[in-house]
Amino acid sequence: MYSASDSAAILAQKRYFHLLRAKIAILIVIAILASFTWERVPQAKTAAAMLIAVILIVATLASVLMDLRKYDHSWFICRAIAESVKSETFKFVMRADPYTGSGRTHTDEEQFLRRLREILHRQQAVPGELAEQAIESTQITDEMRRIREMNLEDRRSYYARDRIRGQRDWYGKKARWNQSRENVWFYIAYTLQALAVTASVVMISLRDFPFNAIPVLTTSTAGALSWYHARSYRELSQSYALVAQELGILQDQASHMTTEQRLAEIVLEVERTISREHTMWLTRRLPVHET
Repeated sequence: MYSASDSAAILAQKRYFHLLRAKIAILIVIAILASFTWERVPQAKTAAAMLIAVILIVATLASVLMDLRKYDHSWFICRAIAESVKSETFKFVMRADPYTGSGRTHTDEEQFLRRLREILHRQQAVPGELAEQAIESTQITDEMRRIREMNLEDRRSYYARDRIRGQRDWYGKKARWNQSRENVWFYIAYTLQALAVTASVVMISLRDFPFNAIPVLTTSTAGALSWYHARSYRELSQSYALVAQELGILQDQASHMTTEQRLAEIVLEVERTISREHTMWLTRRLPVHET
């Protein structure tokens, strides 16, 4: 289920941002075409008007498609399912509550499968992107059973390496990436805004100039700000950096775990930390959602 929901989330995210990019680009093209003084070229005025009308229709269709398909909602829901399944899987293989049986136990496996069904059924409707992804493998693999049957030291090492350090590195990398993109798009947006102000002053003395750059620059500024806010660069860089720091502390604590109980406690704490960040991420984007 994890691989299917993860692939579905990635697919929906790509479709959402592809449409958003296309919509912004179309609006900028319309602004460019509308900024020419077509009265000076009468033979091109009608063609330009028809082209603008066609592009406006395309922009409208893109907006309608975004509203109907709700790729952003599909992205959020599929990501919620994927992260919940992944967290539950690590609790299962590490024998953390409620999967406290030793090794391969039928009761824990039934509990795990029941929990996966609950996660899936939380959503009122499964997004089409999730339905597109084939679920060919069993939910409890031989590898999962093999990890559950490891001794305490091996499971501790596995969890510290593959879960805690892996997630710490991921959140740290994403925090830096979002910080760099925040800086880039911040300067792009406000440079365009400054150019629009400059153009408005220059156009006062160039009233007969055949091209008015102000609509293009203001539309480009709005597009840059829309992209900036849609990607939530600042919020993500700050929250991801915090999670990376918390996971670093938990990774140090995990290296000293010598009992099953203490290891299980660390596992639950790590999963709560990751789950808390994901819940905040989901709430920022989808205030009304099923969990």
